[in-house]
Amino acid sequence: MTLADARDGQAVLVTGTTGEEITSQAMRFGIGEGTKIQIQKNIKGGPVIISKNQLEIAIGRQLAQLIEVAPQ
Repeated sequence: MTLADARDGQAVLVTGTTGEEITSQAMRFGIGEGTKIQIQKNIKGGPVIISKNQLEIAIGRQLAQLIEVAPQ
């Protein structure tokens, strides 16, 4: 499943990204492969708000659709 498919409150593990450019963008947010993150809010048609190490980040829907995650 992708980050865009995750539900509010769900804990997920990043399992991969699609392409080098997407990997670079995700790494800028500190969410590389193997990173555990919490979904704070998945706004329909909008960004996905995640938290990692007490930091909240809004990930755009297009990027979120290219980040593969697995439920924790």
